[in-house]
Amino acid sequence: MPLASTNPERLQIGIVGGGQLAAMLVAAGKHESDFWVLDPDPGCPAALAGGQHVPGSPTDRDAIATLSEYASVVTLDLENVAVAGLEDLAAAGVRVIPGPVLLERMTDKLEQKRLLQSLDIPTAPFVATDGREPFDSPWGYPVVQKAARGGYDGRGVFVLHSEGDMDDRLRTDGFLEQYIERRMEVSVMVAAGEGGEVRSYAPVEMVFRETGNILDYLIAPARIENDIAEAAVALANRTIRALGNPGLYGIEMFLTPDNILLVNEISPRAHNSGHYTMEACTYSQFDQQRRIIAGEALLPTTQETPAVMFNLLGLDGWQGDTVIEADDSLEGAADVFIHTYGKTTCNPGRKMGHVTVTADTVDSAITRAMTVREQVHIRGSNPL
Repeated sequence: MPLASTNPERLQIGIVGGGQLAAMLVAAGKHESDFWVLDPDPGCPAALAGGQHVPGSPTDRDAIATLSEYASVVTLDLENVAVAGLEDLAAAGVRVIPGPVLLERMTDKLEQKRLLQSLDIPTAPFVATDGREPFDSPWGYPVVQKAARGGYDGRGVFVLHSEGDMDDRLRTDGFLEQYIERRMEVSVMVAAGEGGEVRSYAPVEMVFRETGNILDYLIAPARIENDIAEAAVALANRTIRALGNPGLYGIEMFLTPDNILLVNEISPRAHNSGHYTMEACTYSQFDQQRRIIAGEALLPTTQETPAVMFNLLGLDGWQGDTVIEADDSLEGAADVFIHTYGKTTCNPGRKMGHVTVTADTVDSAITRAMTVREQVHIRGSNPL
């Protein structure tokens, strides 16, 4: 077990889950705070970044409760957690950000949709369903099926294009959602501090892989009209103020061909769509997250340069020990920032890192990023 901190002047922060989001928070805040990372793997990314490893699973209530021995405030790296353990922490006097009551509704995607509906936040029409049995679609086809729990990085979402897809449905509790024709998918990162203070980053444009429904790349800022960008920020701020909990949130939205904005999903944590902020903005989403946890005033969200970020996913056809392949020309490039997450094994489609490219214009950033993405790959060591 780790040793308790001997420096009472430094804030002791617990993180449930030790993945890449936790690692980037540790890297951003380790000069001001100590971090205690609950994860079953002592070699998890957050431990490699400098966090103190606390052995245990994020889905184990008792393991989460042990963070009270080390931390005065706890946040999370992922949503698949034992919320009851967070409730235990709160009962023991540990601050939990966001609060357990909200997290219970956020981590269950059906409850999250119901919450949005109750707050009069525009979202796609939906109906609860039990995927263990065949179902009818109230809207015809295509229709979107979503699992209530366990969905991330494209998992837990299935699009049925016809009744012929019924055999491939998700056999779990969840909901059906009307398929929304969209002009674009956008995301707004929102930092919510104590006392209702809210700061938002500019909307970004998200492009998803056709297979797997995982974010492929994003463009920051989004290529939308100013009034639509302002409307997206206003909707994001209204949504987070209605939730009434300090924290860092990623709000994904659909923008329809008629320029109507619908909230698709809220992530109550740092988000893939906010990674570009580390290079393109004065202060990153992780800088904000640490200040929220510490109860400090929020920072400016100014974007200083256009950027494109793309994910580094494990290449198809390979698995095993992680192999990173990058063109020599990228070494030392002032406009290319390669982040690998320290994961020692790589499977097809696994999120292994990301790359951010900055430029003077959005178009230049897109062109450069499309070139760079052919020059860096991560794969497993063994062919399948």
